[in-house]
Amino acid sequence: MKSRLGWLGPAIVLVGAAVAALGGWYVVHARPSAGPIIDTLAIDAQRSIVIRAEANGDRAFIELHDGPDLKWQALVPRYAGRPGAPGVAWSSTAVSVRVIRNNHAELFALAMHDASKLGGMRLAPEHGPITNDPASPVTLTDHTRSYELVSGPDWHQLVAIDLTSGRGLWSRELGPAPVRSAGLDRGAVWVDQGSGRRFFVNLTGTDAPAPSAQ
Repeated sequence: MKSRLGWLGPAIVLVGAAVAALGGWYVVHARPSAGPIIDTLAIDAQRSIVIRAEANGDRAFIELHDGPDLKWQALVPRYAGRPGAPGVAWSSTAVSVRVIRNNHAELFALAMHDASKLGGMRLAPEHGPITNDPASPVTLTDHTRSYELVSGPDWHQLVAIDLTSGRGLWSRELGPAPVRSAGLDRGAVWVDQGSGRRFFVNLTGTDAPAPSAQ
């Protein structure tokens, strides 16, 4: 219950992240049907998250598989990730999914055990419509937090979200240079753009030195 209150409560509104309307997503029982697989992400040796396109539609299905068994399936708006640049993060209690609605980036959250909806937020609401940046990652995760990269015509933003509570933790404006790649390294999030890599402390978003080679 505490995690649901975190996702749905006012604490989620931090660093400009506004709570988005939840009417556009559903736990699926019938009606729309799943199409081809977009991506498969292994959780552990048994479980995986499968993202499917909607047959004859532009939404997506998120599925939890345990071995050969389908545990649950949920329908969400248009998926923002792609193979090699997933838009999904998870912890032991929640699965977050990056979606696109009305040309803006949003984050939806599902309960890991049954796909019940926990909440959602719009990312970078202070900016205009997003653009597709084919070189940029979408979601990074250490399974405690997700780190969301959002891109517009002349801006990029990095937003950190606590996956247990659903609270926005911090955001950093990255400027207009295209993001070539990004990743996690020993307590830091790094983004490669412009003249090279920038590092941010994963808990606070403050600038960090490059981790020393080991």
